[in-house]
Amino acid sequence: MYKLRHLVAAAVIGASIAAFVTVRAQQSGIAGASLTALDYIEIQNLVAKYPYALDSGADNGYMYADLFAPDGSFGRAQGREAIALMGRDHFKEQGPDYARHFQANAIIEPTPGGGATGKQYIANIYFGEDGKPTVVGTGGHYEDVYVKTPNGWRFKSRKYIGSKPGPAAAAPAATARTAQ
Repeated sequence: MYKLRHLVAAAVIGASIAAFVTVRAQQSGIAGASLTALDYIEIQNLVAKYPYALDSGADNGYMYADLFAPDGSFGRAQGREAIALMGRDHFKEQGPDYARHFQANAIIEPTPGGGATGKQYIANIYFGEDGKPTVVGTGGHYEDVYVKTPNGWRFKSRKYIGSKPGPAAAAPAATARTAQ
């Protein structure tokens, strides 16, 4: 009985979250465009796989390439072979234990026709070795177009937008209140 109550509670919570996400997607202001809760989860999973697939060079770069639609693109690379080559080249430069790409704050929005777009922050962290400091080397955000394929959600395109430094005077001073 104890396990049954927990299963029922989990099902009710899951259904509530799914309904909330679906309603929020439908309220996004895009006529006829909606995503299910499962769509959001699958796209978030796709985005989460990206840094690992790139940094690890898994499956000779094909794990990275398989995150993209067959005609997908990242920068000037388009199609499975060109994107797999990017994954292989990155891996050759770094090695099997290298981790540099860290993404956060994924925003996913439905588009007409059943697709989606997204953005997330990216920071490239270079971990210091042999007495060298760890530094954030580059940062910015990705702008994505997602497409649902027979193999699930994939990147149709991914674009990196590097951060630009702004005037120091424009940044508010950190206080106990703003730092929260």
